[in-house]
Amino acid sequence: MAEPEENNEEFEATAATEVANENAAAVDEESLAEADAEEEGGTVIRDTDIVFDCPHCGHNLAIDYRGAGLQIECVNCGESVLVPIPDGMKIDDLDIEPGEILKQLFAARRNLQRAEARIAELELELRGVTMRSDSLRALLESFAIQLEELKELSRNEVKLRDKSAALIGRLAGDISATIGDTAHSEMLNGVDGTVLDAE
Repeated sequence: MAEPEENNEEFEATAATEVANENAAAVDEESLAEADAEEEGGTVIRDTDIVFDCPHCGHNLAIDYRGAGLQIECVNCGESVLVPIPDGMKIDDLDIEPGEILKQLFAARRNLQRAEARIAELELELRGVTMRSDSLRALLESFAIQLEELKELSRNEVKLRDKSAALIGRLAGDISATIGDTAHSEMLNGVDGTVLDAE
């Protein structure tokens, strides 16, 4: 009966050793992967990190789970980004120290100031664009009026050309008729003179 207990203890010791070796190997592999990533300039993403894309530029971001719900700056475009809260997670679940909360509060205030300054810049830019738009609209209306005046002048020119052509035609007809009458009269006078001479 002593033999089975010894075999049991040996088996448990062997199993514990194997589990310890597997854990050590996993830790070593994880450490090597982290070291390789750091050497290559990459970022180590842990299972507890929140991974999401920047809504402005699409850059892939990763942050510790304690950053859920915070406003951060995108490392790629510098825009302010809200860190999403993973499904099933509540803000109350976060174990943040008071000092960390204070840092986050200051960061949020800085982001708010930057956002307000950006809003002021955009409002100034919008005013400038509105003024340019108004002046362009006035210029366009002026061009439309001038175009209508040119169309009216063009219509008047066509009417004047038609009247001139009609007048020239009438004058040409009158001149032809006058020349024809004169020639006819001269011809008749010439015939009359010939008849008189013959007598």
